[in-house]
Amino acid sequence: MTFLQSLWWAGLFALLPAIVVMYLLKLKRRRVVIPSTLLWRRSVQDLVANSPFQKLRNNLLLWLQLLFLALLILAFLRPVMKLENQSGRTLILLIDNSASMQTLEGARTRLEEATDKARAAIDSLSSRDEAIVVTFSDRTNIVQTLTSDRALLDAALDSIEARDVDTSLSEAGLILQSLTSTVDAEGARLPRESTNTIVFSDGVVRGLASLADVPNVEYIRIGTSAENLGITGLDVRESFGDTIEYQIFASVTNAGGEEEEALVELQIDGQVLDIKSVAVPAGETQAVVFATGEVQKGIASVRLDHKDDFPLDDSVVAQIVPPGEIDVLLVTSGNPFLEEVFSIDPRVRISVIRPTDYTPREDYDVVVFDNCGTGDIPAGNFLFINSLPPVPGFAAGDPETVDNPEIIDWNRVHPLTRFANFEEVLIGNALVYETPRSALHVVEAVETDLITLYETETQHIVVVGFDIFKSYWPLDVSFPIFMSNLIEYFAGLSQAGFRPVYRTGQTIPIYPGDEDQVAIVRTPSGKTVEFSFEGISTAYLTETAEAGMYEVDFDKSPDRYLPVNLLSVEESMIGPQEAIDIGGREVVGTGEVVRTNQEVWHWFALAALLIMLAEWLIYCRRTFM
Repeated sequence: MTFLQSLWWAGLFALLPAIVVMYLLKLKRRRVVIPSTLLWRRSVQDLVANSPFQKLRNNLLLWLQLLFLALLILAFLRPVMKLENQSGRTLILLIDNSASMQTLEGARTRLEEATDKARAAIDSLSSRDEAIVVTFSDRTNIVQTLTSDRALLDAALDSIEARDVDTSLSEAGLILQSLTSTVDAEGARLPRESTNTIVFSDGVVRGLASLADVPNVEYIRIGTSAENLGITGLDVRESFGDTIEYQIFASVTNAGGEEEEALVELQIDGQVLDIKSVAVPAGETQAVVFATGEVQKGIASVRLDHKDDFPLDDSVVAQIVPPGEIDVLLVTSGNPFLEEVFSIDPRVRISVIRPTDYTPREDYDVVVFDNCGTGDIPAGNFLFINSLPPVPGFAAGDPETVDNPEIIDWNRVHPLTRFANFEEVLIGNALVYETPRSALHVVEAVETDLITLYETETQHIVVVGFDIFKSYWPLDVSFPIFMSNLIEYFAGLSQAGFRPVYRTGQTIPIYPGDEDQVAIVRTPSGKTVEFSFEGISTAYLTETAEAGMYEVDFDKSPDRYLPVNLLSVEESMIGPQEAIDIGGREVVGTGEVVRTNQEVWHWFALAALLIMLAEWLIYCRRTFM
């Protein structure tokens, strides 16, 4: 057993002899003549005094009072029962504060439950132990550095707030490396066994491989709820038909174990425009499509009429703003498929030239090189089909081509591939090429990339590494959808960064007008962020952890709105995971923290209270009976 208070306070035990001295003293009284002492016999039997001191007698009240004071002093010293010999531990508390931790478990959220269990872990610390509080969601944040001060640790837990974002532990590895390992003389890292890492989460976490080298990891499973129906996808685009209207695509995901039916409501500027019913089988996603009709501008809100324990994904917002015309330059020797697919969009003004007539220019929103290359490209947006851009990092492979490449996967969340399915696309021949390290693999085959996205501060390049004439892609529905996505993506980059929808955690560029010097961004909760455009042409809003509508107030230009939504299938699948996989090592979740050091002062205080009560009862019984 150890004590949390300094042992100097044990000097309070010197008060015990004082009680004994009180029983040695005799009270000297003034003599008074009275008729009889018969009724006082019991009350004065041990108070008869004719000298200063008396012989110490065995008195039950004396022992009870000594025991009461001793127990009270022990309680003050805060004794800790050491259940395991782990003195000098370093306790690392990793607390998930992502969107799914806002799920209600009765009257509390999962985050509140996690912080309560983290307090139980802090209560198990001895005076020699230290702890650090770290939160993780889309980013890892140290809330309280390593300390043994419980007041600071409790205050850190009280300050944790939920973020409406995805969950990842990718950044945590670098933070934990110095805490959980030491470096030997040869520079090799050795695990520090005196550390304990406790993950408080519902298990919906990416990037767990970063904890592969962390010893003594414990997973505290938070929550029990699994039933949820939420909106996990949203997009706004012009209709593919001849009518001038917009279509709003919403994806509804059922995380529960049974089929759910619900009503989905579309509002624009607060007015209900349409209501549709959707039935979603267990574990699947269904799409709901709304048409705006004659409405060409406004704030659209899609709401799900369904009560569950995770209301964050029951409503989303989008912005409908008619963009301007999009100038597309097609550099080709002739390709009717591309000319036709770009002509579907009424905003597109397409110009076609031969490869020999091309000269670098920046007055086009999109430039498409079909089966041809170029010596140089300026800043802008480019699509290279069956050719590689003149950018460092792109290089032909060995062999240079591959026949009948098989598509193995594609990025399903990027705006370029939204609503596009490449399963049925057959390709006769494709380029084998290397890409820069920062390039995004959009569509992949076994031997090579088939579609790649590479972006810098001034250039945005998409590479389609095969000849569409030697494929069935133009005959597949994914072809017009992909090209429409590409136009939307590049047009958003070209036209003041307009996007109808953003995701939480995403960095949003803010483009000022020619005369703007200052912009103030107001978040959905009312917080403000101010940007100055002195010496810069673009500001970047990085604090987008709240879902809702952000308002951008420029000093000269009209206000703009930034709709930000969760839109995460992973966070909407709220069922807690029974175990987490850390680099191939399965860690089974438990419901409570294993307390290695247990404070027992409460029991000493309770025993002292009971003894004081017994002493009072015995005294009263002797005195008045």
